[in-house]
Amino acid sequence: MAYIYISGSVTGCENRNFDAFREAQRTLVDAGHVAIIPHQFVVPSATHEQAMRACINELTWRFGGFSYDGVALLEGWEQSEGARLEKAVAEACGILCMTVDEWIEEAI
Repeated sequence: MAYIYISGSVTGCENRNFDAFREAQRTLVDAGHVAIIPHQFVVPSATHEQAMRACINELTWRFGGFSYDGVALLEGWEQSEGARLEKAVAEACGILCMTVDEWIEEAI
């Protein structure tokens, strides 16, 4: 079991891409992981900058010092400025980054 932060496009996506994040979360949880999506802690009215601050804070120093084992990248993450930043920060902090499918393959 791994604690996984899910990263992908949000800004400019219909319904903030909630359906894709939720599906990835369900898939990862079904594979035995704990998975968190930004929608759980970023309010819908947040600006892009506010959302990024919340996401980077969550990724690097969750309340109580909890840290993630990895980041699961949604399909198309490369087109998201925020997801690219989250991946770069995660890698700089030694947090493993893989696609959702790669995390599922690891769990098998």
